[in-house]
Amino acid sequence: MNEKVTLTPANLTLRHPELGTGPVPADAYWKPEWYQRELDAIFKRAWMCVGRVEQAAKPGDFFQKPIPTFNFNVIVARGKDKQLRAFYNVCQHRGNHIELRDHGHCVAFTCPFHGWTYGLDGKLVGVPDQKAFFDLDKDKLRLKELPLDIWEGFIFVNLSPEPPMTLKEFLGDHGRDLEGYPFERGTAIFEYEGTFNCNWKCMVDSFCETYHVPVLHRHSVKDTLAGPDNPHGRLIDIRLKGPHRTQSVWGNMAYQPNPVQGLAFRNAPGPSVTSGAVDESTKLPKGLNETRAPNWSIDVTVFFPNWIIVMGSGMYFTHQMWPLSENKVVWQMRGYMRPATTAAQRFGQENSMVELRDAVLEDCNTLERIQSSLDQGLITEFIFHDHELALRHQYHVVQQWVKDYEKGLKKAKKAAKKGAGKKN
Repeated sequence: MNEKVTLTPANLTLRHPELGTGPVPADAYWKPEWYQRELDAIFKRAWMCVGRVEQAAKPGDFFQKPIPTFNFNVIVARGKDKQLRAFYNVCQHRGNHIELRDHGHCVAFTCPFHGWTYGLDGKLVGVPDQKAFFDLDKDKLRLKELPLDIWEGFIFVNLSPEPPMTLKEFLGDHGRDLEGYPFERGTAIFEYEGTFNCNWKCMVDSFCETYHVPVLHRHSVKDTLAGPDNPHGRLIDIRLKGPHRTQSVWGNMAYQPNPVQGLAFRNAPGPSVTSGAVDESTKLPKGLNETRAPNWSIDVTVFFPNWIIVMGSGMYFTHQMWPLSENKVVWQMRGYMRPATTAAQRFGQENSMVELRDAVLEDCNTLERIQSSLDQGLITEFIFHDHELALRHQYHVVQQWVKDYEKGLKKAKKAAKKGAGKKN
């Protein structure tokens, strides 16, 4: 392969002159006031993934999704009408949690404090000793519901009672171009979770560039996702679509695994995302490996603000970052593989999980040291490599969302003041 033809050193950022090429201020990565602005402008208004439809497949099925950023849980339940709905896990009597199980099946939710009962559609259907209440209007005491919508089997909710845009509008071309990927085949699931002392954007950034692969991952995925023909770990391509983005990662198709690894690769139900290999039988949607490069291995797709899907032809996994403060975040990782049907395939699965775990831990290893430097004021700006365009894009998107939201607040406040003046 001729590297100079396929992987140029500085042609990605120049496609987007609106983002510039200079350093960007680091204030939003450590200042408390920026964190609060982001909560209001972004996390209370953007659509966020909370699970998959298989987690509540039949009427009566439900699961809970903690939202650590705001310290509450969301219940997603499938009603008798087969519709999925999302509710805050809060009884309307005294605020107790109506459901304590992480997931399960029921015909109704009954608060374990006083026994108020709610249907799967959120209606208050039972109140013990109801006659002793004063003018109790059960119709007004439904469970508080969140807007819910579905994309490719993934369930999204919005914390705003009236979202500024629909999920379809929010995902835009990014969502449309990834439709058709066989997400439903990934039924063998594994999970990791941890809390890190770093800003949520630092963690997103750590998974969204490959400039670090030859150095940080020199003992794990350097030889499969970089290698001698791509010594600097350059990307094949990057696409910016609204607030979202996708990076296409190079794969070393000439990689020769060691004997044990080779045995695992041959027997895995589908190629591991760390292997650099591709399953030619998998039909890719338009938005995956959009350039149709022959040396493609995976795409890292970022759904603003806090959800990433790393998609290969044989498996995929997700990262989700839930900020707790300007320098603390809960990280959740969920892997989806094709189910194993033999012991050999199960061995291949386990190898995929371990290789991925080790590479991700290497990514996370840098985060708290970076945050320490930020918190101490030892780094005040970031200097981005051309192939760190995704990081530059995230910075600009966050800035724009905060700016637009605060501009809208000022405009609304001015209009309200003007209206009040007319009445007087």
